Amino acid sequence: MTTLIQIEEAVAELAPQDQKSLLSWLQGRLEQKAHEETPLTEEHESWLNRLEQLRNSVGTGKLTTSTEDILDDLRSGRY
Repeated sequence: MTTLIQIEEAVAELAPQDQKSLLSWLQGRLEQKAHEETPLTEEHESWLNRLEQLRNSVGTGKLTTSTEDILDDLRSGRY
């Protein structure tokens, strides 16, 4: 089967359960492809580098409470 028409005709002849199995398989393949890493654009790469520089300039190097946790605590009155 080298053409889409031939594939469609063959699928139409499958039993409904086999069509469902094929659909599940195809969905899995599409989801897998969607999760594969795509190459970064130059702009995206530049942005990630700048973000890393910013993190390094404000970070303490300690693995303690994150800034987000501190802000959440302050907002909720848990300080």
